[in-house]
Amino acid sequence: MENKVTLTAHRGWRAKYPENTMRGFREALKLDIDSVEMDAHMTKDYHIVVCHDARLDRTTDMTGAIHNLTLEEVRKADAGIKFGEEFKGEKIPTFEEFLELMATRPDLKLLLELKDYPEELGDFAYASAELTLSLCKKYGVFGKDRLTVITFSTGICAWLRTRYTKEDFSIHGFYPKAKMKGYTSDDPYKYYDEVCLFNSSDKDAQGFPIQHDSIVADKARYTEFALMGIKPCVYYKLNTDENVYRESFENGALGFTCDDPDICGQILDKIGARKLKNKT
Repeated sequence: MENKVTLTAHRGWRAKYPENTMRGFREALKLDIDSVEMDAHMTKDYHIVVCHDARLDRTTDMTGAIHNLTLEEVRKADAGIKFGEEFKGEKIPTFEEFLELMATRPDLKLLLELKDYPEELGDFAYASAELTLSLCKKYGVFGKDRLTVITFSTGICAWLRTRYTKEDFSIHGFYPKAKMKGYTSDDPYKYYDEVCLFNSSDKDAQGFPIQHDSIVADKARYTEFALMGIKPCVYYKLNTDENVYRESFENGALGFTCDDPDICGQILDKIGARKLKNKT
């Protein structure tokens, strides 16, 4: 487990530019970051595209599930207009377009979230994962120092570890494990190299949600994962509260994924978190 604090730009520069667009990624690369996070889906005709949701509805001017659409159909969508008129005309990128950009920055790591799940799409999801990773190899964005694979699917975690080693990439999952699809039939924690800790979605013995005073998970959770050799990470949606980042860092967070990577970087520097980067 690496011991330096890392800053990741979430879906590009999500707070300022349309998420998962080439414009957002290019702007994010101008910042003092360690890595870029993005999301991958496979189209009906077997092309990998960059989009968070399984459907086009939220972020574009079109509707429909990506796995039911061809690449040509997906590329007709405007991925910028809903964010702002000045971004009209932004397209959903192909994964290869994005990888061409990442290939120019060998100093940055890719946090690749595989968004097709076997628990929902069966073998299609495994094919999607394999094609996505083959493209990472093709563009040289591969290896544990260059690539982390994120997933909410225990099935994908298990499948990846039957085909790839820890030297090929790290696996990043989520806490509580109830966030992981398929967690009731297989324990996802045994596959993790990194974990994003949320202080939500857990339930008491009667099945009722547990109320929390803070969005930051208890220090004990960070310690437990660290003792397992799993890098504790955090993500707080569109959040720039210095106290939240300070508490997370003091609890043991080593990875920070942020929608405002510029502001979050300033916060991490202010609280002394990224001084650790110079000691490794």
